[in-house]
Amino acid sequence: MADWIALTEEFGRWRAAHVSDGAVSDRKSGPAARPLLPDGAAAIVAASAAGPAPRALPCTPRPEGALPLTEIGGQSYPALPGLIQDSDGTEITAPEAARIAGILAGLPQFDGVIWICGASAIWAHISAGEVVSAMRAGSAAMLAALGAPLEAGDGFDAALADTLSRPERLARELAPLSLGRPAPRAAGAVLGAELAAAKPWWLGQTVLALSSASAPGWSEICARGLQAQGAQVTLGDGEAALIAGLSAARRPGA
Repeated sequence: MADWIALTEEFGRWRAAHVSDGAVSDRKSGPAARPLLPDGAAAIVAASAAGPAPRALPCTPRPEGALPLTEIGGQSYPALPGLIQDSDGTEITAPEAARIAGILAGLPQFDGVIWICGASAIWAHISAGEVVSAMRAGSAAMLAALGAPLEAGDGFDAALADTLSRPERLARELAPLSLGRPAPRAAGAVLGAELAAAKPWWLGQTVLALSSASAPGWSEICARGLQAQGAQVTLGDGEAALIAGLSAARRPGA
């Protein structure tokens, strides 16, 4: 397979992964796309804030034919579209769609939920190779904004159980942070509220929790919290899924 560049953008940051013989050989990042693309390089783009219009759910995570094109620095490159849930406007960004596509490229019979545990998390219900519904949550981003670490501190499990059953307790759990004081139960409380909101997506489902560079270590904490509820949860590598999804998107019909 020829060398190519996987060019992605999330949270305002562009990243380029040089893929050679199916493996990533080099990575670069920066605030703009063009400097990351060598002249004449083959590339595929998955960008949150740029690219083709999103495709409506339910649908496969990537188009079945050739990808639409997007222009970067006066040159056109194939670009993976994001997805959108018309009923409430929930969006699955292009990089998230690529990760879902990567999982289905390796596990085409997967039926369950893919939970991408990033700063902004997405819950995507997968059935018969399609994304049929989605829910977004911002637990990790909320903790970061409040100055709370993404850690399972003292009282994590108890706080999670409390807000899972009584989400209205979240404001009380986070109150110490408003005074600049530590709140070791914060991560558990926020995740419990997310699990309460996402209950229709995980109750009775097989869940694959994918890691994200936007929230290092958060996927392990998420999986721990959900496993404590008796759910069937497996951890997955979000970066590997991203490259696998873009690689599959380069091959129409693959």
